[in-house]
Amino acid sequence: MTNEVVDGRNAPRWLTPVWVRLNDGSPEAVHGPAEALEKLMFRWPPRRGRHYRSARTSCLAAVNRQMAQDLAREAFIRASLEAKLLD
Repeated sequence: MTNEVVDGRNAPRWLTPVWVRLNDGSPEAVHGPAEALEKLMFRWPPRRGRHYRSARTSCLAAVNRQMAQDLAREAFIRASLEAKLLD
């Protein structure tokens, strides 16, 4: 994944947001794959595992409408569990 540009204005949204706790520990709602990708790329804890990599790939594919939204959401949830960020 190098130099991808994501335009979140017309990005798909999930029916139910995923609540995570990043940085200061306050709960944050993630409403779709574009928001999830932003969190994964710029706000994720430094320790990253295989679910993190899968979530980045899945969310980018979902933003580009090359993958089902629910599959990207599941990948993001797995990465959040792996990083112990789920609220």
